[in-house]
Amino acid sequence: MAVGTTFAAPLPLSLPIRPTRGADRLVIVGLTNSGKSALFNAIARTYSMVANYPQTTVEPNRKRVLLNGRGVEIVDTPGISSLVAVTRDEESTLEVLLGEAPGRVLFCGDALRLKQSLILLAQVRELGIPTVFCLNKADEAARRGLVIDTDTLSRELGSRVIETDAAHGHGLRGLLQYLDAPQPVGGLLRYPDHLERSLADIGGLFAVESRPSKGQILRMLMTREEECRLLNQSAEGDRLARVREAIRQVHWRQPPTVLQMMVFNAREEWANHLCRQVVHRSLISVGAVSRNLAWASRHPVWGWPIFFAIVWLTFHGVGVLSPGMAGLLDGWIFQPLVRVVDGWVAQPFLKDFLVGNFGLLTMGLFNAMVTVVPILVVFFLIMNVLEDTGYLPNLSVLANRSLAPFGLTGKAVLPLVLGTGCNTMATLTSRILESRKERLMAIFLIALGMPCAVQLGVMMAILASLPFSAFAIVWGAVAGSQIVCGVALNRLIGSRQGKGSEFILELPPFRWPDGWNVIRKTYHRVKWFLVEAVPMFMAAAVLMFFLERTGLLVKIKEFLHPVVTGFLSLPDQVTEVFILVLSRREVGAVYFKGLVDGGGLTFQQTVVGLVVMTLFIPCVSNTMMMIKEVGLGWAVGMNTAIIALAVLVGGLVNLLM
Repeated sequence: MAVGTTFAAPLPLSLPIRPTRGADRLVIVGLTNSGKSALFNAIARTYSMVANYPQTTVEPNRKRVLLNGRGVEIVDTPGISSLVAVTRDEESTLEVLLGEAPGRVLFCGDALRLKQSLILLAQVRELGIPTVFCLNKADEAARRGLVIDTDTLSRELGSRVIETDAAHGHGLRGLLQYLDAPQPVGGLLRYPDHLERSLADIGGLFAVESRPSKGQILRMLMTREEECRLLNQSAEGDRLARVREAIRQVHWRQPPTVLQMMVFNAREEWANHLCRQVVHRSLISVGAVSRNLAWASRHPVWGWPIFFAIVWLTFHGVGVLSPGMAGLLDGWIFQPLVRVVDGWVAQPFLKDFLVGNFGLLTMGLFNAMVTVVPILVVFFLIMNVLEDTGYLPNLSVLANRSLAPFGLTGKAVLPLVLGTGCNTMATLTSRILESRKERLMAIFLIALGMPCAVQLGVMMAILASLPFSAFAIVWGAVAGSQIVCGVALNRLIGSRQGKGSEFILELPPFRWPDGWNVIRKTYHRVKWFLVEAVPMFMAAAVLMFFLERTGLLVKIKEFLHPVVTGFLSLPDQVTEVFILVLSRREVGAVYFKGLVDGGGLTFQQTVVGLVVMTLFIPCVSNTMMMIKEVGLGWAVGMNTAIIALAVLVGGLVNLLM
């Protein structure tokens, strides 16, 4: 049977606002990288991560605020391209939209991708939820020669379109004032007559109080899983049988795949027609330099020199700038404080507890502030510039072919690179990968050999003081382990955990970094470290102090002596590093740097220690996230394999050296 599509004018839009269970919930919805998190930050007066690449948000962020005189829960959702979920982060958005019945939707449209935004808007409007439409990035579209007639667009959509520049706060005052204005509900286009009749007939079989929206009935017709869920919730008994029979009759005439194509074609035709009316191209277009830089950064020849230049810049910046900052902090602030505490506290036990070898202040608070904060500031400044320019998605394109032997696509580059910021968040970000096989492999590789920001910065600071051969050996061993394990996992897991996905990634515009956004994001990332990790540094100091005082530390060293001193040729004191790594990787890394700076390790021992520490078991928070994402069995198996691999590779490096 031929697939027919009918373009129809917008439906009448004088319907009243539909009361919902979550009347005090405002949900922000839109395409990936459309500016939803920037809107959330501005409206909720909070900060969630904003970056110029897709899937920055991987789970809903919520905050309750006072908006226009009433309490409202604002929900920032992961980006979606349709109401059919492919990845786990998209599923979480649909759970909010379909399961929580929000009182209102704030739809964040993207002026650079107006057609895709309109197609998604049509689906959201069909859910019967009052929807406010803001058009974000209109200024950026204008710089690229695209001018959008928002007056005509507002008239065609039946509601006012608010232009915003969420990144800089433009247009937000008008948007906030308009959020409480009455909004029409219902669909924006009409499908072929026979499909519209089927939708009306099926809707009429439900009780009025439990009747699904037009969008939900469409999902019932196009997806079997949605059909079962909605029917179980909304119908029972004889009514349930009649609904199932009506759906069966529709599928007898046109199978779900044909219906999907029909609906998609109708939406696309409507969006194309509307775009032709409202989008005008200017004769002047800017941004050629940005486009050329983006092209070069993903080019199979020029892209790799650019990548290695960025790695060198990061290595040089962290290795040279941060030690100078640390020296100033230590000499001007913390060493005088240590001397003051040492002079004021007379009781030996308390003095040792505060400023001794494992002192609460010296190893805990001051160590985190002096060693870690300067490294984080430099590292995050560089990382945030790369995120703001849009370099990371282009790196995904560049690395796509290189990841094929692992059964991964270039999309996996995003969680892998984000692992250099925080392994725990990178593990969560693996939700953007479509198959379970890809998620399992990415999570394992992140835990195995992706040092978090502090650990990476500390390692760079150590390697910057050593010959280049140390850098080559350490990263060669880590990268080699990743390659061998990735290829082996691809063969072992096979297709039992789902097939690999196609590499489809929409590239954001390459732009010059926003200095204010870079500084603000650096501030918040350092602040999050201070809030989360500094207490762990102090807790680790207390743990080591009591292990030493009770004699348990000596017994642990004796038990691990054959491995640490025998197989790895490291001094027993490095056992303390491995104990600290179990709590937080960066705590162990900072303590290891103290051993290196104090001259307690030879060149060979430093290299072997760095290899083992980099490959060693992930910290507690990342382990808990692994359990959440892949289950207890997989998490335990992964951690056991990682410990064995770390010791084995470290021993091989020791033997070869």
